[in-house]
Amino acid sequence: MAEAIAISLSAKLAVALSRSAALGLSPLFGVRSEIAAAARDLDLLRAFLRFADSHHGADALAAAWVKQVRDAAFELEDVADECCYLSAHGRAWGWVNVRAWFALLRQLRKAREKLRQLSATKKHYGIRPAADGPAPAVGAISQMLAESAHFVEKEEIVGFAAHERQLREWVVEDPEPRRTLVSVWGMGGVGKTTLVTRGNAPLRLRRRFTVDDLLRKIIKELHHGGGDADADYRSRVEAVRRHLKGRRYLVVLDDVWDAHLLDKLRHAFLDDETGSRVVITTRSRDVANAAAHGRTMMLEPLPWRESWTLFCNVAFKEAPGRSCPSHLQEIAASVLERCRGLPLAIVSVGNILALKDTTEFAWSNVRDSLVWDRSSSDLGIGEAASILNLSIDDLPHHLRKCFLSCSIYPEDFLIKRKILIRMWVAQGFVDDRLDHRTAEDVADDYLDQLVQRSLMQAVVRNEFGRAKRCLVHDLIRELITLRSREEQGFFRFVNCRVTVDSSTRIRNLALDRCEAVDSRLLTVLNLWFIEMNKLPDSVTNLHNLRYLGIRSTLVEELPRDLGKLQKLQTLDCKLSMVRRLPSSTAKLKSLRHLILFTREAADFWKAFPAPSFNFLKA
Repeated sequence: MAEAIAISLSAKLAVALSRSAALGLSPLFGVRSEIAAAARDLDLLRAFLRFADSHHGADALAAAWVKQVRDAAFELEDVADECCYLSAHGRAWGWVNVRAWFALLRQLRKAREKLRQLSATKKHYGIRPAADGPAPAVGAISQMLAESAHFVEKEEIVGFAAHERQLREWVVEDPEPRRTLVSVWGMGGVGKTTLVTRGNAPLRLRRRFTVDDLLRKIIKELHHGGGDADADYRSRVEAVRRHLKGRRYLVVLDDVWDAHLLDKLRHAFLDDETGSRVVITTRSRDVANAAAHGRTMMLEPLPWRESWTLFCNVAFKEAPGRSCPSHLQEIAASVLERCRGLPLAIVSVGNILALKDTTEFAWSNVRDSLVWDRSSSDLGIGEAASILNLSIDDLPHHLRKCFLSCSIYPEDFLIKRKILIRMWVAQGFVDDRLDHRTAEDVADDYLDQLVQRSLMQAVVRNEFGRAKRCLVHDLIRELITLRSREEQGFFRFVNCRVTVDSSTRIRNLALDRCEAVDSRLLTVLNLWFIEMNKLPDSVTNLHNLRYLGIRSTLVEELPRDLGKLQKLQTLDCKLSMVRRLPSSTAKLKSLRHLILFTREAADFWKAFPAPSFNFLKA
């Protein structure tokens, strides 16, 4: 995510450059040259930020350094936003605030100096990028959990009976002589490895495994040796084929991340019609679709009854009948509710509680202090969180930023596709500069990728099979809430007075029934369902505003100077009391979505000529 900050900030700095150039401010203040220099400084740090992302949580020194880089990047982002704001303000009012521009220049130079110091610190402490791959600690945890799946007790395997029968039919009993690829897919922690590896020795694939790495590992397993380290791809493929020739074999590839990797491995897995099988587990639907027709199995979280059985089998493994005492059932149910049917989470929590006294006090302490974080010292919790975090770590920067923004939604909230897409576009999370599609189409593809990666669940689909309403699993939501606060400054306050420490950096703020917070640089203002009948005129001073929503409010009239919001992309007035738009609405040149569905008949279009908008969708 550190690299994502650098990439998105570079784009924002480019916008700031164009804004300052439009006002002709560079000769007077030197702002453009300083912004351009800051962008170059940031580009030089990207390789190291990519290294920090891949070793998230494993290198304390790198983590501390990245935190400081992130703070410096946030300061530069403030400068870029302030530059855009002052440029828009100057155009709106026809004059330039000289004092503000000089203050901005001082702030910019201070941020650049901090970047230079951080670059020097990096060299001083020898913080260097390493080869691509997962953090060593996370890789070891993944390997340990995969190997421990061989020794899982019978009582810890609940809800898989039908899946086991189906898998056995496909792998063992199917008379098909041709080599067949079978896939088992689902979100992290749902039990794929446990189901597939019982009785089998899988080859566990780490993220960013190359084909050569995997072929070398297969040869090592087959020959009990490393083979020729200097051999090329063709030599390794031929070595594997020679060993498999004439044999009926079963290869289990655990945790496959890349569909292209499978295509390159097909040549090694000889098909001489001996009934051989290749079984893969994956979190990606795209990878799972590489399987033979009708040989794809999806695992989902356990229903409540089976979740309860699994929990009792683990938490009360030493108790007669493995049943939960009546005085602990309410606490146990609330703990189990937070696991939402995820076997890895249920087993992790059950193992913790199995070591506690069977008193309400001891169990309540576990329930109240349970935090799904990879740094947790609780038995199994840190490991489980690390496995779940792998799916987030594997996201490219543009998807990760979009996904972390979903942390602002409450538990069990069904997120509408169109609303999420407009939010991502408005917040600048979507880059359509290298694509011929609209930003909305690109964002729609982002959402589909998150669903395919099992990070978001498509609860409702439209007639074309695309996600219409989505849900984030509660455990994943806890993880992204922690990470989004740390990495992107996302904060959500509910029904309270907003108070934060002066050192806290808030980049994205979601308020639910809270006292308003003044921010000139606000980009999204969503006032849905707020009890209000008038939108303050001061809203028109939010020159960076891209999304304004007054859906389901009693607002009857929009500010007369609404046209000052030159960056506004979405105006959502659905189910409000607005009956007519101000004439200045015609000046909203960036408007892409005008959502008008009122409770009463209204003549919206009388105020201005609609054809003046380029991409308007009403």
